[in-house]
Amino acid sequence: MKFGLLFRPQDPPNAEHIRERWQQILDAAQVAEESGFDGVFVPEHHMMADAYLPSPWAALGALSAVTDRIELGTTITLLPLEHPIHFAEHAAMADVLAGGRIRIGVGLGNFPQEFELFGVNPKTQVSRFEECIEIVQRAWAGEEIDFHGKHFDIKGKITPVPRDTELWIGAMSEPGVRRAARFGCQWPTDPLHNIDVMKYWADLYRAAGEEFGTSDKLKVNLLRDGWVADSLEEVERVWWPCIRSEHWFYFEHVPRWVAEREPFLEGITKEDDFKFDRHRIDRLIVGSPEDCIESIRAFQDAIDMNYLIMSFRVAAGPSHEQELECIRRFGADVIPAFRSVPATA
Repeated sequence: MKFGLLFRPQDPPNAEHIRERWQQILDAAQVAEESGFDGVFVPEHHMMADAYLPSPWAALGALSAVTDRIELGTTITLLPLEHPIHFAEHAAMADVLAGGRIRIGVGLGNFPQEFELFGVNPKTQVSRFEECIEIVQRAWAGEEIDFHGKHFDIKGKITPVPRDTELWIGAMSEPGVRRAARFGCQWPTDPLHNIDVMKYWADLYRAAGEEFGTSDKLKVNLLRDGWVADSLEEVERVWWPCIRSEHWFYFEHVPRWVAEREPFLEGITKEDDFKFDRHRIDRLIVGSPEDCIESIRAFQDAIDMNYLIMSFRVAAGPSHEQELECIRRFGADVIPAFRSVPATA
């Protein structure tokens, strides 16, 4: 199993120190590489006052310049908002600079105002997304494309062609995981739903792979929020106040929760209803190294993931220094429990 780190490049409330924040992210990427992580990833959203990353391409170039070994990618970038040929070319150039280390996770998008910003009709997002996926896959394969669809008319081919770039398709619904399987793509999950939902969707994803004949290409890449410390009490004191508002935001604004498999959500009407001792169970990877290892093994047993991509620091904190300490400790005390031990003579 691989281990990744997803950064949240935000500087609330109004991005006064966003340049400093990005320098911190580049520093953290180097520490992650030194600490044994296999990849670092960035997201995408638009019109956020805290300068949430609106485009991953420059960020991937900068990350490639300060790292040597680890994979670099997105979880996720909003493919329907970009022309698929420009997208394919941007990723190809990032892959050239990174020496074949690029892994691009794409998603459908959640927020109507982002589609309005780009002049894209959200009612057509599914068909547009699927056309984009097909075009990008064909472009990366080096094809001479002659494509005429509902949204795009394309004739020609791109250069350069990426060497080893992977396209991952994010999903947080039954149709979404079936789509990822149909296109033969790895599935990066959301970080929000509990282990029961993750297993339910992972089983559907793999069953769809059998149906579409793509099983040999399918892998589950699990995203989780977490923090390693001396104890759960320390996590609740230092980290939980930072993450709770972010989870509440998605609960309030993203209507894709699987309510019948999320008994915790019954009676939740405001942020204060999110209680650490209940919310962490089967959802977060937190606590002592032993606590984190136990949680990871539970997810591993349930869904057999290829990648575990963690987020430690979010917009509200903790501090950069605490983030670096957490990265180092996770690398020293958690990751080794999942590395193969060479056989002794």
